[in-house]
Amino acid sequence: MPVPTPAARHPGPCSAILALCAVLQLPGAALAADSSPEAPVVATTGSGPLETEIVVEGMATDERANGSEEKRFVEARRLEAGEEIYYTIRVRNPGKEPVTDIVVTKRMPFGVDYVAGSAAGPACDVEFSADNGATFSPGKKSGEFTHVRWVFQRPLAPGATALLRFRATFR
Repeated sequence: MPVPTPAARHPGPCSAILALCAVLQLPGAALAADSSPEAPVVATTGSGPLETEIVVEGMATDERANGSEEKRFVEARRLEAGEEIYYTIRVRNPGKEPVTDIVVTKRMPFGVDYVAGSAAGPACDVEFSADNGATFSPGKKSGEFTHVRWVFQRPLAPGATALLRFRATFR
């Protein structure tokens, strides 16, 4: 289930999303929304307007008639400890000019652990924070992180969308 997020800090809607997710039992949406009222779901900065959307999915395996397996992404609904979650952050430039100096920061939701080496983005440097976003390190690949950050090395063209991804394990 896609969860649209604003580029600016708006803790009120995040709290409302979490309350709705709890009532509807939608952990995927709750995992996208995060439970921290102090930080935005995704912080996005750049030289122009940007739109972000987070998709949280699990992986389903179906057995075919010939005995082979088919894997497909499914909405992350009911998660069990140890399950892997796939995060995709879509960053879109809705403007008429390229956006430069883009930095996207995603706070890790409570209850998940980052899967080492899984963060990726087109022409992006990936950085990690273990101290609530106070400092970031580009070289860290494992450990408990509070934030993942993508620093774009190229402008995002008008109308273009970049997909930023990482995996996490549900505790």
